[in-house]
Amino acid sequence: MATRLTPTQRTVQAYEAQHDIYLHEWNARRYKVPPHLHTLIARMPKAGLLLDVGCGPGQDTRYLRRQGFHVCGADLTWSFLQAAKARAPRLPVVQADMRRLPFPSQVFDGIWAAASVIHLPKAQARTLFRRLLSLTKPGGWLAITVMYGREVGVPQKQWIAGRYLAKWHKSELKRVVQAAAWNIVSIERVKHQERKGSWLNLLATRPY
Repeated sequence: MATRLTPTQRTVQAYEAQHDIYLHEWNARRYKVPPHLHTLIARMPKAGLLLDVGCGPGQDTRYLRRQGFHVCGADLTWSFLQAAKARAPRLPVVQADMRRLPFPSQVFDGIWAAASVIHLPKAQARTLFRRLLSLTKPGGWLAITVMYGREVGVPQKQWIAGRYLAKWHKSELKRVVQAAAWNIVSIERVKHQERKGSWLNLLATRPY
């Protein structure tokens, strides 16, 4: 009897099987700094320590490092981390599940999670946001981007087939993030910025 894959396992399997499609798409693009990342950077202390959750092949991680920040990338897809190290051998990256990140408490000045939380079932999101809170210094920042909408599951039509995707509305995202004890600064709906479609950009801070 075949073992049923979890949404996370299914997504990682899809990325590993089609990593060449993903890497070709992103490597073919000229890198553009996500506007929401600029929003986070503006609040970071000089040479602060940041965590890139779901860093993929490390395009944002590399940019943050070039800006003078100390940064670590985390992702579960091994082939993406290999691609990141091929481009920047000294780039600090670790293979890890975002729900069980192997870092000490209160170590990061900021956490960046672009299009990674969308691969997690919503029922597990509060646990994730609490874990991210525990990793962040008092007064530290969280910046995430999630797909806007209500659909949850594995769409039949997507450019990387087989991935689990969870879309969010403002009210439910706000509720879950606040329940994890973050103070929300802003939630903005944007369209066709660094990614196609409608997205929510959330910025929050850990209370002192």
